[in-house]
Amino acid sequence: MKLLKHLRTDWFKYGFETIAVVVGILAAFALDNWNEDRKQEILEVQYLNGLKADLTSDTAYYIRRIAVSEQAIQDSNNHIRLMYQKQESLEEVKNLISLAIWDSEQLTTQNSTYIDLTNSGSLGMITNPVLRDLIINYYSENERASAHIIEFNEVSSRTLLQVNFVIQNYNKLHRLLDDLYADETRYVEGEWAFINDPTSDKFRTLENAVSIYRLKYAAFLDHFITLKKLSAQLIEDIQKELDSRK
Repeated sequence: MKLLKHLRTDWFKYGFETIAVVVGILAAFALDNWNEDRKQEILEVQYLNGLKADLTSDTAYYIRRIAVSEQAIQDSNNHIRLMYQKQESLEEVKNLISLAIWDSEQLTTQNSTYIDLTNSGSLGMITNPVLRDLIINYYSENERASAHIIEFNEVSSRTLLQVNFVIQNYNKLHRLLDDLYADETRYVEGEWAFINDPTSDKFRTLENAVSIYRLKYAAFLDHFITLKKLSAQLIEDIQKELDSRK
């Protein structure tokens, strides 16, 4: 009986110690997991804030490019319209040619945070699956637009080579305007005579180039409007996610 009583006492003692050790280990694991989850959450918030800052910069950029594209389309339309009106003087020719905007700017947005996420394999750190898909969709659309803009700029640059005579003559035009004794009428009837002849090859080449650039600006405008809408909405979605963490 004494032996059973002794065993029973030791069982309670050792059992309690074992339970205490297990509880201690589980508590340590729980604390480690909590600390790790907390670190992951802090890092996720940092990434979300980085994405938000990039998107805010992108939105301002799209607003600028939308304004530039709209102005370029308007100037291109006016250029083609005025081409079919007779240019009476060198000043009128200068005003006409100044409407042409031979711009080939690429799409330049802020994607450093997203690149860091993807290159480090940390995209899954964005725990909200809906938000993560929206982020992926935005940058996929951004990449698609960038590729199209590069392609269109290459086409328009080749077109610009065909109207190199305009660029060269435009430089001459500026130099000529500095000459107070220049015979403007003679110059318009000479090197710029084609501008009053819609049947001439130079006239048609210039009109075609302006038309291609107008088409390019219109295509770019669609991209910028779409991307601006996506970026602005994504900023709101990210802010809602950040607010939910407070």
